Amino acid sequence: MKRQFSLGTVFRMAEKPLLRRFFEQFGAEVEAFCWDDVNYRNVQPLEKLFDSLQPGKRDEAEVALRQIHALACDKGMEEFAESAAFFQPGDSWEEMFLSTQNLYSKSFSAWLDFRDVFDYAVQFFEVDSLAWWQKRLDLPRITPHLDGNAIEALETEIEDLLKTTQGRGYACTIETVSRANGVFYFFAYPDDYVRDSLMHDDTGVLVHRPIRQTFEIVFAYDSIEGSSDLSARLPKRIKEQLELIFLRNILNMKMTSEEQKPFDLSVLLAPNFQLATRPEDHLKANVTGIAVSLSNGDSVSFRTQGTRPAVQAMRAKLDPGALLDQNFTVSWAKFRFEFLPAGGGRPKSLTFEISAPFSSTLKNRRPDLEEIIHRYLKDWGIEYDHENVTTSRGVTNDALLLTGGDGRSEGITAQTPEHSGVA
Repeated sequence: MKRQFSLGTVFRMAEKPLLRRFFEQFGAEVEAFCWDDVNYRNVQPLEKLFDSLQPGKRDEAEVALRQIHALACDKGMEEFAESAAFFQPGDSWEEMFLSTQNLYSKSFSAWLDFRDVFDYAVQFFEVDSLAWWQKRLDLPRITPHLDGNAIEALETEIEDLLKTTQGRGYACTIETVSRANGVFYFFAYPDDYVRDSLMHDDTGVLVHRPIRQTFEIVFAYDSIEGSSDLSARLPKRIKEQLELIFLRNILNMKMTSEEQKPFDLSVLLAPNFQLATRPEDHLKANVTGIAVSLSNGDSVSFRTQGTRPAVQAMRAKLDPGALLDQNFTVSWAKFRFEFLPAGGGRPKSLTFEISAPFSSTLKNRRPDLEEIIHRYLKDWGIEYDHENVTTSRGVTNDALLLTGGDGRSEGITAQTPEHSGVA
């Protein structure tokens, strides 16, 4: 669940010496401020100090505080660790990062003393929070073109596409950065539509001002896996054209829109399909939501209610004899994986959605858990396995899922409804 930002929380959780240094950065009168009046129960003086900043400085401070708050969590610490591995900031970083400071104080310290590490961590924290990536597989595993000519050509083609199709994108800037896991990111910032915004001027008078902001398009190319991902709030047909533009300019590929679709949810229609898991993985897998598209264009969705799984609800509602007919297709499904500690304790859970055939929210969550989930999605025939192209797609015989495809058991078991493993 997303953590709610508030000034009071940030001020309450950070150490006062760090807050003093933070306010100094924005021109606050920290010498005249009575720091002894501030404690865990009383942060109102700090809120008043924040309000006393010049409007422009106050806006800059709020942006920084929101970023500090966002990274003051376990996921933020993971991003800091990756960022530090990239920049190698030295012993002073290690001393701070491994200290007993709370997470907010560590986030403040990173902002104050290791700004390059902080900015890198913020960038990928935001990327890892993006959803609905469109994925493409079977790409060459190469180093992408990062030279100025390739980037400029990509910028120009994005501008041309958006101007002709949407009447925006008159300018586009692309920033690139790579991660240690072999993924190259291309952040595109094209112009958005002009908006007539109401705002207060320097004298406090409400005025109309036209503003043309940018919006974000993110391309991610995995040079180890040989795949690309695209995140953008744009229509599907434009995203497909953007993908082709990216592959042509950055990977020097002449691509068509025909491709291997990464996700196929048709296996969920099989009457005897079960989410088979290996006992040694100690996990439960469920489909908690499913949407079925009909031949007439209508769509009907089902969700888990009480102990009744979503797929069972679908099968009870729809004609079993027609489920495997071409009149039905599964367009969306929501999965929940629960990882049960072998020695007991609180289970870890991960929920994600797949919209066939291209989109999934399972990206940059928990790499250790993701690896297991992707393995099962491939075993079940839901995710395309480009390393084993003989894997059956749209499997309807669960005997194939529970064996190696030739009748030999691979230690996979089909969980029964009472064990919450049935789809």
